[in-house]
Amino acid sequence: MIYGYIRVSTDKQTVENQRFEIMNFANGTNIKIDKWIEETISGNMAVEKRKLGALLKKLNKGDILISSEISRLG
Repeated sequence: MIYGYIRVSTDKQTVENQRFEIMNFANGTNIKIDKWIEETISGNMAVEKRKLGALLKKLNKGDILISSEISRLG
């Protein structure tokens, strides 16, 4: 399974730039995003309280997680 992960800190920010970057990468490498995970939450929030935390727990060997930049995972 290939996941695209998008996080913004406030509802005043848009997810479209991150989605564009991930799609650009995916199209350039000939892969298809199976599921998108989007959340609006501060990076200061504990990972266990974020959708990212639940996703990390369910990733299996061979799954791929793509983010537009590493800071989105922080």
